[in-house]
Amino acid sequence: MSLPSSSPPNPEASRPVTACTAFGTCNHAHEPTFTVREGIDGEDALVCAVAALKAAYETNAVALEKADEPLRSLLVATENSLEKGLALAEAVLEGIEAE
Repeated sequence: MSLPSSSPPNPEASRPVTACTAFGTCNHAHEPTFTVREGIDGEDALVCAVAALKAAYETNAVALEKADEPLRSLLVATENSLEKGLALAEAVLEGIEAE
């Protein structure tokens, strides 16, 4: 069995882009209010995702300072999930920018 040969990245290859995705249904109470447009450069979309995750992390941190149990435990779990998502998104973004 032979391994596939690695080739240098092709600068003319198309970059990843977004697909159309709807959101904002208020827990499915109505049709989606917003959409992510298709064809947005993947790196640009990732920058926006990182900014949104950072804002959610900061909002959660403020709520965590004011909350008592049992809500505090839920906010800590949310903080952990946001931290993981942010670290992964930032790592992908850094990898893209390093190319």
